[in-house]
Amino acid sequence: MDIVSETKADYRLRQWGKIIQECQASDLTVIAWCSQHNIGIKAYYYWLRKIRLKACQSIASKAPTMKQEIVPLQLNSQPGSGSIQPAVTIHLGSAAIDITEGTSQTTIEAVLRALQSVC
Repeated sequence: MDIVSETKADYRLRQWGKIIQECQASDLTVIAWCSQHNIGIKAYYYWLRKIRLKACQSIASKAPTMKQEIVPLQLNSQPGSGSIQPAVTIHLGSAAIDITEGTSQTTIEAVLRALQSVC
């Protein structure tokens, strides 16, 4: 997109952003507000969708990228078979995660992020 088209699109987004804020700040329904202001319902929702998409893109571009890591996982079939005693055990359903003394914060965060994506 050239600079003129981009500037025009940004201007229209700002204008519609103001219109949508006015509508949402009113005590009226969207239909009633649009009717009073001679704005088509389809146009209102079209621009609302455009503004939300732009906001999501803006947030996504500012979000830090997560570094994907493979974390080694050791399964002990028999507790107490010469393994190090855990300092913390986290139970999630039928799964249990043991965190031993000296485990790095990076490893703990990676495991918790992996759990968050699964649960």
